[in-house]
Amino acid sequence: MEHKNQLIQRVIDRFLGEFGMVSRRTSKVLAWNLGPKTGIVLQIDQPSRGAAYVWLPYPPDGQTIPEIAFEYPAESGRHSNTYPSPGLSRGFPALKLLITTEAELHDTVAFVKALRDAAPLPDVCRQIVEPAMPLSVDASQMPEALPPAPRREAIPRVVQREVWQRDAGRCVECGTREKLCFDHIVPFSRGGSNTVRNIQLLCEGCNLTKGNRI
Repeated sequence: MEHKNQLIQRVIDRFLGEFGMVSRRTSKVLAWNLGPKTGIVLQIDQPSRGAAYVWLPYPPDGQTIPEIAFEYPAESGRHSNTYPSPGLSRGFPALKLLITTEAELHDTVAFVKALRDAAPLPDVCRQIVEPAMPLSVDASQMPEALPPAPRREAIPRVVQREVWQRDAGRCVECGTREKLCFDHIVPFSRGGSNTVRNIQLLCEGCNLTKGNRI
């Protein structure tokens, strides 16, 4: 039976092709167990029709974090159906990827394979979809290429714990204890870092509202 959300159905089809049959199926999630430390959980119960939510284990310190990921603290409650999956145990941090395009899905599959194989993790960039318009460009007037944006990296566990304790397990904007994520006050793309001073707790809603502004 096909899912009514076409993007979720495309994710299901791609994951089935890449990772085989599901290991667990409920009314809320589909899960794939890829090894003793790596599981994927796809939410199939979210209301948004323009996105698919995929849960993954949190990478080791210093590894790449996808631009499309929310970083959930170990102490934060999250979708309860993630917990039985390898690498997504209660008491451990997790990633929740927000997939909105085919390109992000393609990059997510590459990221999952590297995570499964303990290989260096590739970048998963947020794709900005703009209407195609023919442009006339004078190459001689083009500016020099900018240096690549800083790579977003996993937050060290000691920093995660300090931020959680400092912010008392609440969103610093609205005070909720639900769906809490780590947020970089100054984003990595603008020179931010993984320091206690630059990280705060925000709920998903406040995090999405903030976006990439300082």
